[in-house]
Amino acid sequence: LLGSSSADYSAGTGAVEEAAVSDERPPGLLENNTFVDAGASDFVDTRSDALSTFALDVDTGSYSVGRTLLQQGHLPPPASIRPEEWVNAFEYGDPPPTESDLAVQVDEGLAPTTSDGTQLIRVGVQAREVTEQDRPPVALTLVVDTSGSMDIRERLGLVKSSLALLAKHPRPDDTIAVVTYEDNAKPLLEPTPVSDTETILGAIDGLRPGGSTNLEAGLRLGYKKAREAYRDDAINAVVLASDGVANVGTTGPHAITKRIAEAGAEGIHLVTVGYGMGNYNDHLMEQLADQGDGFYSYVDTFAEAERLFVTDLSGTLTTVAYDAKVQVEFDPAAVASYRLIGYDNRAIADEDFESDDVDAGEIGAGHDVTALYEVQPAEGAEPGTEVGAVTVRWQSEATGQIEEQTVALAVADPSAEPTDQLALASTVADFAQFLKGAEPVRERGVTLDQLAHRAGALQAQGVDGAVELSRLIELAQRVR
Repeated sequence: LLGSSSADYSAGTGAVEEAAVSDERPPGLLENNTFVDAGASDFVDTRSDALSTFALDVDTGSYSVGRTLLQQGHLPPPASIRPEEWVNAFEYGDPPPTESDLAVQVDEGLAPTTSDGTQLIRVGVQAREVTEQDRPPVALTLVVDTSGSMDIRERLGLVKSSLALLAKHPRPDDTIAVVTYEDNAKPLLEPTPVSDTETILGAIDGLRPGGSTNLEAGLRLGYKKAREAYRDDAINAVVLASDGVANVGTTGPHAITKRIAEAGAEGIHLVTVGYGMGNYNDHLMEQLADQGDGFYSYVDTFAEAERLFVTDLSGTLTTVAYDAKVQVEFDPAAVASYRLIGYDNRAIADEDFESDDVDAGEIGAGHDVTALYEVQPAEGAEPGTEVGAVTVRWQSEATGQIEEQTVALAVADPSAEPTDQLALASTVADFAQFLKGAEPVRERGVTLDQLAHRAGALQAQGVDGAVELSRLIELAQRVR
């Protein structure tokens, strides 16, 4: 596993028996959840380590979990917050590539609320678009959790309405198979052309909750069916819809993820979609996606399901860059220290950056990924001084070749206004880190009032995403 931490946050006892759930009151939103704190990086002295290397990550589950809890009047647990997933939940409008799979954009500016000249560097990676008409056909295997815990607050109802969206936007060469699991796993629907909407919708509508949760059995059968339905000309993917709770068979993330890592190498990718809060295992869902060469989303509303399965369907399913990773090299003569915000469980050894055997991140069509660095310039570094370079490396889905892009980094002009992209990303990152209780943000004196002011200014400028960000900061102010 990539840099996984062992510090668990469990508000309660973790997984519970579904039989007990049906006899007693449902758990509260903050009860029986499992989050793992990925940590928070500190500043690194450039003289001792001038290289920063990590796998790109398009997961957004942590943000959607936090949004759900704030909207329900709760602050998200600090361990639930992975700042990069909050940042990557917003769109920054970076220009798409013209001749490659990925385009790299860099912005520099003064860090808000700083008094010591600390600067921010935003590295934006934008993937090429693939239209619905141009994407390859899809062979989907849906693995649906129908255990008793999916009856809590109608989770399965949202799952059913979400998955039904996949059958309502058919392409004649797409297929869908369905596997369900509770005590055991069962095949519900063999691979069926999406044009047979009635059959697929009937299978989904017939899902009913009950029993314990044998997640391992569900994934085993799901991958078996995906292998049987494998098509060389298609996108082959398993979509897991679950609350992540596993209490029968193999239940730990390490044991389960070991069994699915090989499937990614076979060209079958895993998308994990989380549902429900209160008896929810965020850590397992996130780690499954990381090891299954896919990504992790959390669906809290039907609107989020529409974004995932309709608006962004090509990006959800179509990978354009495999094993995408970043290495930033700072010049110790120009940079005294630096700090990568987030990606704490996605670190890669510097010497493995050019190794094609090291697993990294997969980037879907149209996805944009952002990484933020806080940088403390060395004494005497003038605006415009080159401070280093960022290199993005990946394997192209289109050609199978390894590709790289390198962009120079420079000291920002302290008098220049930050770009809208940098201002939005830094406000989101500071908000996430504030909720997490990250020490570097506390030291800069960041407050919710300041964040509300910054988000309000972005909203007044018409920056996309600022309205939702302002609303969430306001909710956090009310809760506190």
